[in-house]
Amino acid sequence: MEYDNSFMGYKTQIFPRIDWNIRLFGAHKQTVYSNWSMTKEYHHAFEILIVLDGEQETWIGNKQYMIKKEDILLIPPGFEHTNKCVTADSMTYFCAHFDIDEPALRMKIMKNSDWIYQPANPNHGRLRACLQRWLNILDDPDITGSKAKLRAQVVLFELLEVLIDIEPLDTEIRSHQSMTTAKYAKEIAEAIKWSFKQKCIQMDEDTSIHIQPIIASLGISPNYGLEVFQKIYRMSPREYLSSLKLQEAKMLLQQPEISINEIANRLGYKNLAHFSRQFKRWTGSNPTEYRKKARR
Repeated sequence: MEYDNSFMGYKTQIFPRIDWNIRLFGAHKQTVYSNWSMTKEYHHAFEILIVLDGEQETWIGNKQYMIKKEDILLIPPGFEHTNKCVTADSMTYFCAHFDIDEPALRMKIMKNSDWIYQPANPNHGRLRACLQRWLNILDDPDITGSKAKLRAQVVLFELLEVLIDIEPLDTEIRSHQSMTTAKYAKEIAEAIKWSFKQKCIQMDEDTSIHIQPIIASLGISPNYGLEVFQKIYRMSPREYLSSLKLQEAKMLLQQPEISINEIANRLGYKNLAHFSRQFKRWTGSNPTEYRKKARR
């Protein structure tokens, strides 16, 4: 990258600052026999797999995929899946697990992944070349452990470069993206709900809940998280949080031993007047009126 500072009498070229972690959790090549299967599992990392010989049946959620020889499968983080050998005799495969904690790159890979790359796919060749370089490391009897790790890391960087270049090809991929969108929207909703419940239980002095840090903590770009949440739930995360507060307020108001002032504190309102105004916006009644109606 280049910055023109000629007006100051010099010109500077610098690299962008790198502040991310890229991890290869492990990789292996294995031959399995007919009816071999893996129980349902999911990972917080990406899984990439190639069938070198034979055929594999994979279920992701409630959708079946048949992975044939030379097909490459890429499963994004968090998706439950099962694998099974459906060849009459045996199947050989290679798989690796990797992750990157830079949200924008992570989201780009997840959004644009084709999931299944068959040999006819124009991106298959570049992906296959990366996987072959990993296989070459496994098959090299003279390579030391330290050098193998370094070479494996180099290949991972090359693989990531390929994945961020990929654009999805057809409408089938859009269904994958819909699955991804729904899953991450659900994760965001659950994280917001958990944070809200914790605040209610702990009754912290700082009862504010900040949406964007919650989304980022899941490894999701905040802007993308807001977009997918709105798409799935037809409301913003902030509106969803308000709905949680309303449900909790109604439940607490039906417990006469809890004062309205304490309810306001539990829900994160610094004064009773603010809580009363907000509750009336939600329901048309103030908390005292609602409590009286609930008793009747």
